[in-house]
Amino acid sequence: MNMELPSVNLDSLRNVPAPQKVALLFLLVGGLVAAFYFYIAEPKAAEIAALEAENSRLESEVQTLSIKVKHLDEIIAASKQLEIELAKKKERLPPEEEAIMLLKQVSDLGVRLGLDIRLWKPGTPAEDPSKLFVKMPVNVEVSGVYHTAALFFDRINRLPRIITVSGLKMGSPKVDQGRIVSQTTFDLVAYAAPQEKPAVAAPVAGAKPVQPAQPAPAGK
Repeated sequence: MNMELPSVNLDSLRNVPAPQKVALLFLLVGGLVAAFYFYIAEPKAAEIAALEAENSRLESEVQTLSIKVKHLDEIIAASKQLEIELAKKKERLPPEEEAIMLLKQVSDLGVRLGLDIRLWKPGTPAEDPSKLFVKMPVNVEVSGVYHTAALFFDRINRLPRIITVSGLKMGSPKVDQGRIVSQTTFDLVAYAAPQEKPAVAAPVAGAKPVQPAQPAPAGK
């Protein structure tokens, strides 16, 4: 079924007075403006407002992510620096076997400098709670002139490996063969890298334990 639009008699419009024509024109323009606002402008404005809100949200997220990335870069840089420093410190931490040899070298150094090693008593190695190093203590007593003992401690301080001296006690000086000597006791601690423990393989779920091979029956 076809719908026909009502025909407009233009001759009748020519007979309409001018003021009514102007009023009709204003009504027509007003209707077009209202139709444009309600059907085009207002929906577009709402859409633009929604896009602006979404854009603001995205910009805020980008800014937040940029700050997080910046902080992440700082954390990564700090972590790398700590790894470098830890690697340098590990270079100064020999294995326990080398630390034992190092302590022997320190003892030999004291003898070469002219000290009399009266006591050299190694203690029990103890791993630090941090698991980063092992302390290897030695209780030491030496006898010699003051400047020789001072030179001995200076040489220990210059060693590339980490060795500390603590609990230093000096006895009353006395004359021995024309020299003023004194007995000095102290605790010497060498630091070593902890031994790496072999990794224990985790049992596989559902795996059956391997049964030992049964000996073959003896032949008759």
